[in-house]
Formats: sequence, C-alpha cells, structure tokens
Amino acid sequence: MSNFKMNTGDIPPNQLTNIDKTFSSNDEVKPYRTSAFRKEYRMEDPNLTFPEKCKKTAGKLVSCSNKRKCLEKVLPFLRIYRKYKIRTDLPNDVIAGFTVGIMQLPQGMAYAMLADMPPVVGLYMAFFPVLIYFFFGTSRHISMGTVAVVSLMTGSVVSNIASRGSGSQSFAGLPTNNTYYNDTTGLNDTLITTPYVPTVESAKDDLIMQKLALASSMCFLVGVVQVIFGVCRLGLVTTYMSDPLVSGFTTGAAVHVFTSQVKYVFGLKIPRFPNLFQIIYTYKAIFENIAQTNYVTVIISAICMVILYIVKVHINQRFKHKLKIPVPIELLVVIAGTLLSYFFNFKTEYNVKIVGKIPAGLPEPRVPNLKSAFEYVSDAIIIAVVAFAQSVSLAALMAKKHNYAMDSNQELIAYGAGNIFGSFFSCYPFAASVSRSSVQDSAGGRTQITSIFSASLVLVVIILIGPLFECLPNCVLSSIIMVALRSMFLQILELKHLWKVSKYDCVIWVVTFLAVVILYVDLGLWVGLVFSFLTVVVRTQCTKAVSLQKIPDMEMFADDKKYVKTQTQLGIRVIGFNSPLYYANGDMFVKQVFQIVGLKPERARKQIKRLGSILEFRRVSQNTLFCGSYSHVDPQPSLTPTQSVGDHTSVSMTISNGSSGELSQRNSTADLQSNGSSIRSRNGSMKPGNGVFGYVHHVIIDCSSMCFIDSVGSKVLRQVIEEYKTVGTIVFLAAVKDEVWQVLEATGFTDKYDSQIYLSVHDAVLAATVEGEGEYGNEGSEHM
Repeated sequence: MSNFKMNTGDIPPNQLTNIDKTFSSNDEVKPYRTSAFRKEYRMEDPNLTFPEKCKKTAGKLVSCSNKRKCLEKVLPFLRIYRKYKIRTDLPNDVIAGFTVGIMQLPQGMAYAMLADMPPVVGLYMAFFPVLIYFFFGTSRHISMGTVAVVSLMTGSVVSNIASRGSGSQSFAGLPTNNTYYNDTTGLNDTLITTPYVPTVESAKDDLIMQKLALASSMCFLVGVVQVIFGVCRLGLVTTYMSDPLVSGFTTGAAVHVFTSQVKYVFGLKIPRFPNLFQIIYTYKAIFENIAQTNYVTVIISAICMVILYIVKVHINQRFKHKLKIPVPIELLVVIAGTLLSYFFNFKTEYNVKIVGKIPAGLPEPRVPNLKSAFEYVSDAIIIAVVAFAQSVSLAALMAKKHNYAMDSNQELIAYGAGNIFGSFFSCYPFAASVSRSSVQDSAGGRTQITSIFSASLVLVVIILIGPLFECLPNCVLSSIIMVALRSMFLQILELKHLWKVSKYDCVIWVVTFLAVVILYVDLGLWVGLVFSFLTVVVRTQCTKAVSLQKIPDMEMFADDKKYVKTQTQLGIRVIGFNSPLYYANGDMFVKQVFQIVGLKPERARKQIKRLGSILEFRRVSQNTLFCGSYSHVDPQPSLTPTQSVGDHTSVSMTISNGSSGELSQRNSTADLQSNGSSIRSRNGSMKPGNGVFGYVHHVIIDCSSMCFIDSVGSKVLRQVIEEYKTVGTIVFLAAVKDEVWQVLEATGFTDKYDSQIYLSVHDAVLAATVEGEGEYGNEGSEHM
C-alpha cells in the first residue's frame, strides 16, 4: 500500500486497485464491487431505437391475451357479472338502487342550481351518464351523478355567458324566437336545441339556452380529455394531488358552495361575481342588501336545515346499524316544501323564488357546439382532473374495503365516455358522490346494477313526476346543499392530526385552502399544486447527511445520534444521504460531507503545503482531529502502552515494523476492531477518541437512499472524490441503485471510478479497513 511520501496530494494508481490482492484465498469475506456484481448477475437492457420503443409501448396499451379478456377489459361489467348471484345480490342491489335514486332527485336539482343550470338538468345527469358508467366502470359501489365541487366549477364557466351581453344575442347561432328545429347538416356551426328548456320570457329563455349549450360543450371537452388520459394510461396523474391538497381544496370549495347559496336563503337578488376574490365581493353585496331580506325565505330555510341536520346526523348516522336504509329526509323535505309552496302560494303571497317550469319527458339528443367553447379548454382540463381525482379516490376506497381490483385508467375512460354521451343530452360533467356512495354501500349494494335501478327511478320522475316539483322553493334546495357541506367543513379537524404527522402536509392543506377561498377554485388548485411541488424540493434541500456507524454483530450501519451501541472505525467515515442528489441540493451535499468528515480539503491543502508532504500532515493530524468533527466526545488522553479508557476498558497498543497498529482488548465491554479503530463511550456507543488514528483516510458514501441523481449530481460526486484525493483521502460509493448507476455510466463516471464503487456499505468498509491497515502499517514503520 502507499506510504504517502510524496510532496503533492497525488495518490499512487495502484492504491485503488490492489484490494483483491490483499485478500488471500483463505479469507472468508471479500468486498464485492458493483461492477463485478452487475457483470455477473445483471441482465442487459435491450438496445431499442426510439420507433421500436414507441411500438413496444403501443403494444402494451392494446395487448390482450385472448378475445374474451380483451372484451372484458373494454367492458368490465362482463367480468363483474359473470359471477353475479341473482338470489343474493339482486335484492340488495334493488333496495340500494331505489335508495340512491331517492337521494338523486333532490341532490340533482340542488346541484344543478349550483351549476347555474335549470334543476331538471340534475335529473338528466342522474340518468344518462350513469348508464354509460355501468358498462365501462370498474367500481361496483360508487354512485355517479352531480357533485358540489364540479357543479361549482362548471357554474363559474357558465356564468361568463351573462357577462358577455344581454340575452338578445344567441350563443353559436341559437335562434331567439323560441322556435326549435332539428338540423344536423352543420355540426360545427349549428347547435341542435331541445324542446325541453324552461321558457319564462324570451330574453331569459335565450340566456338559459346559451348556458345549456356552453355546459354541454364543456361536458364534451371534459369527456374527451378524460378518454385521452385513459388511453394514454395517465391514471396516475392524480398522484400529484396529495390527500392534504385534495382535502384543503374540497374544504375551500365548500366555502364557495356555501357562499353561493346564502343569497337564496335570504331571498336576495345578487349577481354572480367574477372568480377572483368572489367570496369577498359576494359577502360585501350581501351585507349591502341585507335590508331586502325575505323573512319567509329565511324561516323556511332555517326549518329545513334543522330538520335535515337532526335526521341526517342524530338519526341516520347514530342508528345506521339498526336502519336497513337511511331515512330519505332530503326527499321528504322536497315533497313537503313543494306541497306547502303550492297550497299556500309562496311565490305570489310571499315573493318566494321557486324552481319554475320543469318539462316532462326526455330531451332530444343534440350535438354540442365546440366552436365557442375552445376558449375554456384549460377549464375543461382542470374540471376533468378534479372530477377524476374525487371519483377515483372514492372508487379505490370502496375497492379496498370490499377486496376487488379497480383500474384507474379504465375509470378515466368510463368517466370520459359518460361525459361525452351526456353532453348530447344537456348534461354537464359528472363525478362520484361521497354521500350517495356511502348510502349505496350501507344499503347493501353489491354491484353497479344498483345504478340501473336508481336511474330507472329517476327516469320515471323525468317522464311523469318532474312537473310536480315546479312549486319547490329554491331556498329548500339551498338548505339541502348547505347541510350536505357539513362533512366537507369537518375536514378542518384534520389539521391537528396533520400537524403531528407532517408539518409539510399541514402547510399544504392551509395554503391550498386559503388560495381556493381567496383566489377561487381553479386558480387555488394551481397554487396548491405548485406549492406542493415546492415542498418536495424544500424537503430534498433540507435533507441532512448523517454519519453512519456500525451496529455490532450486524452488517448494518445506523445514525449514531439515534441509535445506541454503535461503533465507529477511526479513519473511516460512512455518510448517508436520504435524498436524491441533483442540482438543487448538490452544493449543500458537499458542505455537509466536509462537515461530517471533519476534513476540509481546501484547508488541508494549505497545511500540506506548509508542512511539505501528506505524510507529515498525517503525523500532525494524529494528535488532534483536524476540524474537530468529534468535539462532542469527551477528550481522552493519548494512548500509552497501558492505560485505562473510561470506567471498564483497559487498552494496550503495540506498534511494530511493517505491521498495523494493534489494540488489545482486555475487557469484554470494549469490542475493538482488528485495526484498533474504535473506543466505547460511556453511553454504550463506540466513539473515536483523540488518539493516533484521528486522520480520515477513507470516506464511504451510502447511496442506498438516493433514488436518482442527475448530471449535476454526478459532477458533485466526482468533485468530492477529486477534492479528497488531493489530501490523500479515498472516497468510496456503496449500494448504488440501478437508476443511479445508469446516470453515472452515461456521464462516464464509472469508467474512471469503477474500482471505488462497492455493492454494499459493508463491502466498502471491508475494503477501506484493509487499505487503512496497509497505510498505517507503512506509516508506523516510518515513524519508528
């Protein structure tokens, strides 16, 4: 081994390549280099061209082992219902289906009003898209239809129609004289209208028709986006939306939903304000017009809210194990409100705003006009992602609860197909409802046949019963929405738990919530996503390198600040870095390595220059640790031939020509290594003392926690190796992952430093120990 008798910091070339020669054939353990392991066991990656890779990827997307599996993959209901048990599953699906259908009626009308749509549109959404999801969906327990968040986001887009001008102007060539026609000659320029649009007056009717047209176009765009995402296997896109982010987002959106219904509860006529700072402007307008409050509307709303809260919370939830199906209090409130409004003539006598005309029958299909809707493509993408995130998270929860598989990519296709189909029937984007899905599950629903029966009940209402709800006060629907938001507002209670688990997650929740409330839903979601990404960068930058020490009798190295009974090999520093190594934290990594090693190359080079050689520098460093990296250790006097260390340890040191320093153990409490490089401290951990072996001759970087590095990370590792090489210290890498190896190989790192990369930390320590013994053996002979 090298005796370091040079005046410069150069390392002899044989020093890094003679490890194998040091171990004789009788040695039981031999350090294993990563290159040797990969050469012996690693399979070669296929060298494919870019077109071949594209072809291979496309083949995976459309691959099917046989025709039946391929058909079941496209239409999952075939696989689900092959094992359907009519006697046991059908009765449960029937009961659950009608139960959910009863909930769909009031919620559909209420959330349609939230989307600035006629209430009957909510009933359409409980029928048309639900049928399509039955064929393409993979979840057996979620209830699709109207939801608050998607309705709110759709309403923010649709409300832009009113700000464009008066209702006398038609949307995309729509006639304004209340005459309807059926013409499919120009799909891009002609919008086929439906004869089932409420007509109060010509101008108002025209505005409603424009909103319906825009909502249908948005629904089509959302469906196309979701289908594209599903075909491209982008179902994992929601992984970027963490649970705290989604929770903060939905809670913030609930504030907007609640605010939008306040004007109906007080019976005020307040316009819908632009998205930015909407809540501030809305409450300002409410307080300015509070004197115009309709007290009858307030009383009706208060009574409805109290009844809904008592039954839903104190009866349905408290006695849900005893009730086969929950009390349909929302439907009962709607029926009671409609009857009271009809017999007491609320609209005429008390100026209470009612739902108005509800057409009977199904709407005729119409082709959405995309010509004037392309300016809302960004909104369509956001709505598509939010609707998918809410639905697929609920589907995954139900699948886990009932132990079956759910395909997120197929779910995207199912949602997209349902939206595309629904867009032809005056629908806006749909999603899975948490409340209805919970009721469907608790009512015993087994499969999506439940949705067939719920849709059948809604169909009966659309065809026959719909017009009977024309006298329903709007404040009743607003009361239903407000009480339904209770579960969303209760998510605020998660903050205490999040703060204990992860302060980063808690801050993400708060930032997303405030951004959604202040800036509005769409912009707030972007702010939350960007901030969430920034926290990931901050976490990697805040990761600290740690000093790892060996746990006795185990090939394991742990942080000595967190584990006891660890032992350190003097002259060898093992460093762990629990983070990727890339451009954002490269400089920090270098500084932390220098600090832990306690040997700063720049300062060491000045000392070497002053002393004349590395060997002399080492001799000087033997008495004092260079940078005081172990200043926390109680100072120990220099070892003498026989001296007591601590309370129980007696150590003797013998130095002879051509042999390494040897520490003889005279007490079982001190487990010293063969090169005599560790001393046990009072707390049971092996700590280095200020003895003869204070100089660090090897640094080992544990790369097992580096999931990836970039080109900058490769340069950083090269810098550390070269910096320490100038002062006679050798750097090893250990436990390099395949992903990291590929980058090192591509940057030419492995060509030069292949012999310094070992399979595990244990292998690297073995190699460093042998090299250290050789070095100190030579230095010992020089010193004598």
